[in-house]
Amino acid sequence: MVRRVDISPKGTEALYREREGKLLIELELHSMMQIFNSFDPAPFHEKELDEEAEVYIYNIVGEFPLKKPLEIMVYVPQSEFSRETESTLKEAIRNHFLYKKVLTEIDLKRLLQRGRRNMTIAIVFLFLCLLMIRLLSTFEGGLLKTMLSEGLTIIGWVAMWEPINVFLYGWWPIVQKRNIYRKILDMDVSISSYSQHGAKRTDSRLFPDSYLSPNKS
Repeated sequence: MVRRVDISPKGTEALYREREGKLLIELELHSMMQIFNSFDPAPFHEKELDEEAEVYIYNIVGEFPLKKPLEIMVYVPQSEFSRETESTLKEAIRNHFLYKKVLTEIDLKRLLQRGRRNMTIAIVFLFLCLLMIRLLSTFEGGLLKTMLSEGLTIIGWVAMWEPINVFLYGWWPIVQKRNIYRKILDMDVSISSYSQHGAKRTDSRLFPDSYLSPNKS
């Protein structure tokens, strides 16, 4: 018998535990270092997060409306838990997503600058095409004149597509990405410990079994 999977928003929320009105994004670590990029030589509080951890958090936040209350809960082994560990993980998570937000804002700024520059170039080019068409209209009709006029009309308007695409569609995905990073930065981050002998591994069908789980008891 095939089990029916509910992919409605309500069904998605059912995958996560709730605490004080906030859905929990839970990460279970075998070691504190597991959440960090092992190739990043920076100190703990400045290190980049592991790519899987970043994608996991980002994708879950992106599933819900930006106004939905969420909280990040990180579980570390009891042997590694301390106030220093708690402070380090919170600062590292915040620094990582703050850095990602800044990079996204830079990408947005560059995209809009490119759009304005290309729009200026396209308008000038379209003006020159229309001017040439106007000049061609002074000559007697013929197949060559028609081909040139039609060709200039087409390439003149085609040149407008790239900047128009930037301002109509291109900037939305980047703004959405920036808003998700902003949401993550506004979310509470909690650190808790667990006993490695008593830890309960949860269903791994939806998320990587290495250290991430949607539910924890």
